Amino acid sequence: MLKSYEAIYDQGHIKWLGEVPKFKRVRVVLVADDANELDEETPNGARLVSILRATPAELRASIAEKFGNPVDWQREQRKDRVLPGREDG
Repeated sequence: MLKSYEAIYDQGHIKWLGEVPKFKRVRVVLVADDANELDEETPNGARLVSILRATPAELRASIAEKFGNPVDWQREQRKDRVLPGREDG
């Protein structure tokens, strides 16, 4: 059975993203996911905005309807919580 290792190939160098293979020498086949090509000049936020702008308005509306307002979700996540060992007592 073949095992997968995720890495980024950058100008002849490989940076392992997860588990590093334990092989001393092994033949590899590179499968490039060029849809996720890393572009250092385009920050991830700008890439996400371009994807969202390309999404049809009807789909964006249905996503917002299904999952709710993202700003409300963020506010809910940021509410103060009781931290362990810091209860008022």
